[in-house]
Amino acid sequence: MNIHVGLALVGLTILSSVAFAQSLKDKEYFADQEKYLTGEATTTNERCGNSLTAKFDWSKPPTPEDRKTYSAYGYCGVALEAVRRVCDSQAGKEAVKQKIKSLTCRFGTQRTVALKDGTIEYEVNFNSSNDADYVFEYLQNNL
Repeated sequence: MNIHVGLALVGLTILSSVAFAQSLKDKEYFADQEKYLTGEATTTNERCGNSLTAKFDWSKPPTPEDRKTYSAYGYCGVALEAVRRVCDSQAGKEAVKQKIKSLTCRFGTQRTVALKDGTIEYEVNFNSSNDADYVFEYLQNNL
């Protein structure tokens, strides 16, 4: 048990040091992107009649260079756009209400989507295209 507590403390220390290492510019960028993604979630909830939440996993954030070119919330927001499209049918709306509780968006080298325990786990790749169609098709096949 003590090993688990020790590992947890080491993990928290590392996370805390990463959080403190962020510049003001980084903190403002992350906060803005979270705000915009939350707005997309609100729009999705209005359309679908549910209360899903959306958040970023910033463990591997976009590079400062990518931030100048790409919108993190825009790329993540397409997953919520896909959810809204699913809600265009009554059967889709019911499936979303029953099976989707949240969205977690992260950044990586390959675009992926999965639905696990009520959470859409969406990994963004800035070089992909037709992202909303990609997520929509996944949801159509997995809800």
